[in-house]
Amino acid sequence: MNTQSNSWYRVPEVWLIVLLLGAMVVGSFALLVTAVRHPDRVLEAPRAIASPLPPSQAPRPADVTTP
Repeated sequence: MNTQSNSWYRVPEVWLIVLLLGAMVVGSFALLVTAVRHPDRVLEAPRAIASPLPPSQAPRPADVTTP
């Protein structure tokens, strides 16, 4: 029986899968390094901006029965 012809490393599709998985690992680490080295900047508005949302500290109703 010739075991060399059935070796996994002689199948090109295996190397394609290994290459794609390796590229994903390298790309993930590159993205991680970029995210750590360049953190998000906190932006502040120079003045209050109009918002369609109600204020976060809305006044409470006078009593429990008031909707």
